[in-house]
Amino acid sequence: MFSEEKMLNHLPEVFRDSPDFKEMCRVEGKIWDRLEQHIADVLNNAFIDRATWGLAKMEDEFRIPVDLKKSLVQRRGVIKAKKRGWGKLSDTLIKSIVESFQNGTVDVQPIKGQSKFLITFKDVIGTPPSIEDIEEAVRKVIPSHRVIQYQYRYLIIEEVEAMTLSQLNATPLNKFTPGGA
Repeated sequence: MFSEEKMLNHLPEVFRDSPDFKEMCRVEGKIWDRLEQHIADVLNNAFIDRATWGLAKMEDEFRIPVDLKKSLVQRRGVIKAKKRGWGKLSDTLIKSIVESFQNGTVDVQPIKGQSKFLITFKDVIGTPPSIEDIEEAVRKVIPSHRVIQYQYRYLIIEEVEAMTLSQLNATPLNKFTPGGA
């Protein structure tokens, strides 16, 4: 931060009491502060996890349609998945793509003899909020004859029994096992 006092201290003592130099340092300090903020903003937008207005440029670079209806977190996840989605198909590659969507950790297991991958969400309770984006990103990486199966974690009886009535009322229905199964 370029305060007036800080800038004045860099001047010779004979100029420090001058009203003209004080005013010049005050104005220039504000200009330098704004410049510093703009530089930080441009730098932040060069990184996926901190970008805001720079996401549109990254989406354009990766040929991803810009969807301003999605949250910044969802858009960042799509960009990360696209960026990570290169290389030889493996469970590690799929894991990297799915975890780029901020849904915690997942297990990816190839099911031998079935051309199938099982993706198990370990940290998210219920269906992840960006499951459509995850499915699309994974589908773009795997061959069309491969099948992807998703397994979600739902609240279990012990967890539900330990909840208070207000906690139960505040818990969205998609956290419970669908269909009562």
